[in-house]
Amino acid sequence: MRISKENIKEFAYGLGMDLCGIAGVDRFAGAPAGTHPCDLLPGCKSVIVVGVKLLDGVIQANFRAFENGWRDLKGIYGTYGYTILPNFELAYACYALARYIEKKTGRTAMPCSTGPMTNGVQISIRHAAVAAGLGVLGWMGLVLTPEFGPRNRFGVILTTLALEQDPMYSGQVLCNPEKCGICTEVCPTKAISSYNDRSQSFTMEGKTMEYCVLDWNKCQLAIYALTKELGGEKDYVTTGNPTAEDIRKALEQKPISGSGLQHANSWHCGKCLTYCPAGNWALRFRKTGLSQGPKF
Repeated sequence: MRISKENIKEFAYGLGMDLCGIAGVDRFAGAPAGTHPCDLLPGCKSVIVVGVKLLDGVIQANFRAFENGWRDLKGIYGTYGYTILPNFELAYACYALARYIEKKTGRTAMPCSTGPMTNGVQISIRHAAVAAGLGVLGWMGLVLTPEFGPRNRFGVILTTLALEQDPMYSGQVLCNPEKCGICTEVCPTKAISSYNDRSQSFTMEGKTMEYCVLDWNKCQLAIYALTKELGGEKDYVTTGNPTAEDIRKALEQKPISGSGLQHANSWHCGKCLTYCPAGNWALRFRKTGLSQGPKF
């Protein structure tokens, strides 16, 4: 049976997905060795990306944590916005969509892992989302969609089924780091480089996207809450400029989490995602009274 791009999208939306885009493998020509779709699935012809919007109510839990100091509410973000859901929803949808393709066409379809509980890294999900036309990389390195800004999660299915690809995003500018810089300013550990400091870029189908140089060690200070100031039980790290070894030792000291599915919970921050103005942020949050805005 022959199925079209429209059939794929209709099926994905029927599974509850908010976004769906398709890219051909030619757009991954610059992928690092071992992460090209054809490295993972020989004969791959199409990359299908599905996405779900993070609930505004989940984001507002972050506002209460950041603006009112109610750190216990971060567990709502961890459960419904980061670790468990929507990643289980994405995993189910990717599996169901892969089954649909194989049953209807006889072609091979491989769902990739989603979220922080992945079993290894197969493909760059964010680059796949850009390739599928769903959005662009924002300055902080997360995918921005016109509908939701960075407040999305994505899943990927690789398939040997040839499908018509979607055009890459070419709508309104979603990120202007030269004029904005909110993600850099709100980052509690200054892990996101400023626009005038350092940047990196990648080019896909003639479109070049520039984004920050992220200090991953500093970022981990915040997402794992490795100091008391950042919400941790104690100061597992005592320097503001940690090395990879400092982070490794700190994570070894932390007790195994009893409050989630991760060995060490990595949902303690998300400030850049929470306060990014893209995706009608002011209309949905500031104008509704859910947030007073970022405090730098």
